[in-house]
Amino acid sequence: MITFFCRFLIYKIMEQFSKLKPGKLTSEEDKVIFKDGHMSIIKYDGWNILKEKDGIICIPYLIELNQIIIRQEYIPSYKYADGQDYHLALVGGGIEPGESPEEALLRELQEEGGLVLRDNFQIEFDKPLFVGKSTSNKYYPCILPLTENDYHEVVVKGDGSRYEQMSQTAKVDIKYLNSLNASDLITQYMIDKMKKYLNL
Repeated sequence: MITFFCRFLIYKIMEQFSKLKPGKLTSEEDKVIFKDGHMSIIKYDGWNILKEKDGIICIPYLIELNQIIIRQEYIPSYKYADGQDYHLALVGGGIEPGESPEEALLRELQEEGGLVLRDNFQIEFDKPLFVGKSTSNKYYPCILPLTENDYHEVVVKGDGSRYEQMSQTAKVDIKYLNSLNASDLITQYMIDKMKKYLNL
């Protein structure tokens, strides 16, 4: 049983938190250290925080073909770290200003996956997750099972960037799922979710 003192203590703690700015732990103003068209670095509460767009990440699963769609991408930040030209990636990208996660997914599916979903297809995301402790953006993960009546295929064109022109989209049979070699946590997380979805 919670004593009167414990109740009082909890009340006082909640009272103090209610005085803070929504979504922030202190009233300290954000200080922009760096900003360009893609990201900013914010000084907040003694931390340098990388602020980028939230993003979506998706594994389309083509049920009748028993295949998933993946990407082989040229990613400069990864090449800088390990010297490797191409890395396994998934359909995904940033949520543009004014876009919902669903709208971003539809756009990325067409640009990177070569898929256009039928009208009124219901997209379900899992809980959005932070990317890491030093960043404030979140990913909206989605395992997307599709029957042949749910989509039609188009030519993969990417977003027009040089990096996407250097990248490729591929369909991979489920029997090779265990052979996929992820280079980053979010890709590995999604592959593991796919295995769980398929009871592999």
